[in-house]
Parts: sequence; structure tokens; C-alpha cells
Amino acid sequence: MKFLSLKLKLLTLIFNMGRKTVSKKRYVDKAVKEKHTVRLMIYFQNNGLANFSMSALAKELGISKTTLYNHFESKEEMVEEAIKYKLNIIKEYQSVLENITLPYTERYRKSMLFFCVQTFDISSLILTQLENDFPSVWRKVQVFIRNVMLDLISYYEIGIEIGIFKIDSNPLLLSLNDQQFFDLLANANTLKDNNIKVLDAFNHHYSIKFNGLVL
Repeated sequence: MKFLSLKLKLLTLIFNMGRKTVSKKRYVDKAVKEKHTVRLMIYFQNNGLANFSMSALAKELGISKTTLYNHFESKEEMVEEAIKYKLNIIKEYQSVLENITLPYTERYRKSMLFFCVQTFDISSLILTQLENDFPSVWRKVQVFIRNVMLDLISYYEIGIEIGIFKIDSNPLLLSLNDQQFFDLLANANTLKDNNIKVLDAFNHHYSIKFNGLVL
């Protein structure tokens, strides 16, 4: 019995000696990958993230599953790249919020309007699915949201220091008020069901906020 076992081990060793490890070749053209990433984000916005089929996804994008796997190792990478792409676009609000050539309140109006328009198509459903099914991606979204709040707190603090806003204003509470409004936008059905456009909702928020804040 021991002899047979030893013989099998020797045969396995000899067989494996002639084999080379085969690694799956992947090519990644950054421009092509970004094009696929944009289309992935649109697909996720329209269909959500839960249990999406690779076959259905490839058919929707007009490419093969092989092409998808050449650029993305897994479903999670597809979701992560799509969300990262969208967050990078939204992040452009910073350049406007920090633009010293604009009047101080105009910096808020333009940057946050851009922010709201860009985040409106990321529904509360997608955010919930991220939290439940893609926790590592969800953590990155949470970090992004915290950074937005820190940017706004800093904006209000500086506005108080330079005499734009009332001295008794609370930067944290003001930023939390913005967060509540952003949460409302994430629930897109609330606006759609009441036939309210994003621009109208933001203008109302801006008007109410700054009427009692600006000196």
C-alpha cells in the first residue's frame, strides 16, 4: 500500500514538472476602460447593482463578456471603477467652492448646484445596495461624503471669520442642514412624484439658507 502511494506521488511530481503555470492574460487600454466605465455607471444608474448578470450587462453595452473580463477582474471592480469615476466628476465642486475670484456666496451656489445635479442620478437604491453588497466601495463613498461635509464646515467657518456670515452661525449645523438636503435629492422619487426639478429644489434650499445667514 505504501509502495502504491509513493508511486502515485512520483508520477504526480513527474507530470507536474513538465507543466507551466498558465496565467490569464489581460490587456487594459486606459482610454477603452474609461469608456466602458462610463457606460457601466449609466447601466447601474438605470438598473441598480443587485444581482446584475454579466451576460445581460455585456449585451446592453454591445460587447462580449470576454472584453469585460479583459478590463475588469470581477463584478466588484466594475462597481468600484464606476463609482470612483462618478465621485471624481462630483469632486470638481471643490474647484468652484475654493475659487477666490467669485463672490463668496456665489462660490457656494455654483459649486453645490453642480454637486446636486451630479449626485441626483445616484439614487438611494444604489447607495443602499452599495452598503449591503459592496461594503468596501461603500466605505469609500462614506469617506467622500465626510470630506464634502468638512469642506462645507471650512467654507462656513471662513465666511464667519471674514464677516460674510453672522457671527453666531454654527458651521457644523449649517453643513448638517446641507446633508439633509443632499439626502432628499438621493431619494429621487420624492421630487419626481411631486414634479419638482432639481434646479428648483436647490434654488429653494439656497434662498432659505442664505436669507438668514448673510449679513
